Amino acid sequence: MRIRNGDLIFQEACGGNTEDAIKSVTSSAEDYDFTHVGMVCIQGGEAYVLEATVPCVALTPIRDFLYPETDSCPPVSVLARLKPEYRKLIPEALRMGLGYLGKSYDYAYVLGNDRYYCSELIYQILKDANQGEEVFPLNVMTFCDSTGRVLPAWEAYFKQHSAPVPEGEAGINPGAMSRSKVLRLRRPF
Repeated sequence: MRIRNGDLIFQEACGGNTEDAIKSVTSSAEDYDFTHVGMVCIQGGEAYVLEATVPCVALTPIRDFLYPETDSCPPVSVLARLKPEYRKLIPEALRMGLGYLGKSYDYAYVLGNDRYYCSELIYQILKDANQGEEVFPLNVMTFCDSTGRVLPAWEAYFKQHSAPVPEGEAGINPGAMSRSKVLRLRRPF
């Protein structure tokens, strides 16, 4: 499949503490449990992925994004494409996104603090390219189980990062983004 500028690549990690915690409180399109997302950026004939990752926003060669060397179990990667009426936003979104390179990763998952987590980056650059109008809607975030108790994995995560649990705050995650009607999932790589 031919990839294009602005395509989104959703990933479902094999597992790990944070990845499993994300999967436990979010739902994704189809039968996936997405934990990460980035946007394709083609420069000089080479494909990269613009992503908010640890430690900062980066432009990652697509091969490294799809098959990270540090991962013994590569993530499942699924291509998604914005519907035609939103594709006009891509050049400006990528231009803005490249201006975010080097911005710190947002371990606290808080909007508007000049730090970015993966889906927040995509949300923000498309919103900015759309003159402040959301392309993907924000959700009310939850880090709780079905009884309303914050999951132990999330308690530990936020404690480790000296941040309060942003329960009930506005945010967005890869799963919610994947379910949006503004894009079409294409197929796994």
